[in-house]
Amino acid sequence: MELWRRNLSVLWVGTVFAGISFSLVSPFLPMLLKDVGVVENLEVWSGWAFAATFYTSALMAPLWGSLADKYGRRLQLVRAGVGIGVTYILLSFAANAWQVLFLRLLLGLFNGFIPTAIAMVAVNTPEEHMGPALGVIQSGGAFGMVLGPLMGGYMSHFLGIQQTLLIAGASLFVATLFTVSCTTETHKGDRSIKRDVWGDIRLSLSKPFLVQMFVLVLMFNLALMAIQPVLPIFILRLAGAGDAAVPTGIIFALAGIATVLAAPYWGRVGAVWGSRKVLRVALIGAATVSVLTALSTSLYMLGGLRFVLGLFMAALVPISTTLIAKSVPPTFRSRALALNNSFGQFGAAVGPTLGGYIGLAFGLPSVFVGMGVLLGLVAVALDRIRWQDAPLN
Repeated sequence: MELWRRNLSVLWVGTVFAGISFSLVSPFLPMLLKDVGVVENLEVWSGWAFAATFYTSALMAPLWGSLADKYGRRLQLVRAGVGIGVTYILLSFAANAWQVLFLRLLLGLFNGFIPTAIAMVAVNTPEEHMGPALGVIQSGGAFGMVLGPLMGGYMSHFLGIQQTLLIAGASLFVATLFTVSCTTETHKGDRSIKRDVWGDIRLSLSKPFLVQMFVLVLMFNLALMAIQPVLPIFILRLAGAGDAAVPTGIIFALAGIATVLAAPYWGRVGAVWGSRKVLRVALIGAATVSVLTALSTSLYMLGGLRFVLGLFMAALVPISTTLIAKSVPPTFRSRALALNNSFGQFGAAVGPTLGGYIGLAFGLPSVFVGMGVLLGLVAVALDRIRWQDAPLN
């Protein structure tokens, strides 16, 4: 087997484990907050708990990208996997909402396992295979995030959220050991690169195409993540008096199942249709489904719409990542993708916070409508992007 294919296979399995660990707990943060004593303003507390990780991750991503280009990506896999695993274990001992919030902030300092795996694929895969390969690696994390909520729903129900957190930490250790032991970097990093994070940021932001793509990623991450803190509460209300842990896991998983099925397909379609057309179709489709979600009157209807949403969402990350990766040389690729991740993480941070406040002020359905409107505006904004590669020299 060619080396790049072996790396892709190993990293796919590693991202599955990582996706499982990340999503074992995130859908159930409102339940964790209730367990540690949050009674009032659960929507707002949930929003801040979701967002905290993304704020610190957004700040740290450029530094980790710079270190990855200088010292290689496998070292960053170790840093992320071990750090996140330890933080999950500490989170299982949280006794109040402030401790949960602090540890979610700490989690963001170590975040980046799946983005690092994506960057490793982007750097070590031949250019002609990059688009499909990025679609495949995207499906690995998505598949893990399918299994995670399903497993987390049952674990939270039968074992409790604290024990589920311990299992999530252990999963990260397994993923880290496996990927580091079984992958080989052909581009191991260039130690002659001078570490200049601010210089890298300035260079990236001097390229209009990159800036426009970064903003695009920020906006659709903001829209998609805005529903995260309110979706579990929406499910609780539709479930009525029944136990909502298992339905929450299933409904969160449905979007991931759709992403696993559709992500490789979108990578191939992008090569035929063109990136702009694929992104526009995906954004308009996701916007329409999001607005319809606000009208859900049963768990079955909500689950079906989440599945369709996942089919459209599957196009966003691999297409945008491929465009950014191909617009820069391999020696700058980790830094460009890290800055892209930083913009995405910032959008993912603002989204849950904003969604929590909107849900509290205007009702939970308004969050789904707002998300749909924003995704529609992003689709319109595609016409303003300069659709040509702009290599960095």
